Amino acid sequence: MSESLDERLAAARAARKEKEWVAHRLVEAQGDRSRLAAQLEVAAQLVSLASDKKERASAKAHHDGMKEELHAIEADLAQLTQRAATVAGAEAQYQAVLAEVERARGAGEFGEDLQLIAETDGKLRAARRELAEAIAAGRAAHDALVAVKQGASRSSMAAYASDQGSSLLDDLGASLLTSTAVDLSEHAVHEGLRAELAAAQHAMLKFQRECKDVAGDAGIEGVNVTPMPGLAAMVVRDLVWNTQGALADIGAEADMLSSYVATTTMELRARDAELQRGQADMLEMRAAILDPQRERL
Repeated sequence: MSESLDERLAAARAARKEKEWVAHRLVEAQGDRSRLAAQLEVAAQLVSLASDKKERASAKAHHDGMKEELHAIEADLAQLTQRAATVAGAEAQYQAVLAEVERARGAGEFGEDLQLIAETDGKLRAARRELAEAIAAGRAAHDALVAVKQGASRSSMAAYASDQGSSLLDDLGASLLTSTAVDLSEHAVHEGLRAELAAAQHAMLKFQRECKDVAGDAGIEGVNVTPMPGLAAMVVRDLVWNTQGALADIGAEADMLSSYVATTTMELRARDAELQRGQADMLEMRAAILDPQRERL
């Protein structure tokens, strides 16, 4: 005998409540485990530092008791994790049953409210998709800038090694000689930095475009990122490859920009968290209309 819509709604509601409760208990249990694990380390040190047999026995008893408590928490966590897996899809199932309720019973007097909720949820979802793209571009730009910083450091070391090699040859009275191996190695390092600069320039431009595309209609303003200095300004002269100051400037610029990109990306993540909470509010408003008997944890 198949369940009625009301029965399936009640079951989905109960599973959703179970999911929320388990998630809450997991956070508590994980906190208890971290706290007790830290205390257990201190207790173990007290056992090793005890000066006489009586003190050592007392400290060991305390340590063993805490160890048993930690084992109990670990067992509780394992059970909670299993329960969490059982109801992992509870929210999606609950929303699916609510959709059936809406289709079966109609929106009635709440039709306009439900329509507005659906439209707002759609805007929030679209905004989060654009934010996800901007965040991914930010990570890529940050990684590319870190590579530039590392490349500038390698290039500076190669230039220094080349200078030292030339000085040594001069000291030996062979100023017209060159070291082909050193030259080739230095050239490869510098060419690597050129490629890293080009990649960083491309990644920064993409990040800037993605930030400008972030939806304004969801309360998010576009984020302007300072573009990376022109590639030509950095590599057009051969002087840049044997001037320690110029290479240091490239590394410092990349370091500054990577910090800026990281900060901007963190801001985007914070905004995404706000939108996620907004989506949760929309779901609760919808549930309040379609399932008045629901209970929140």
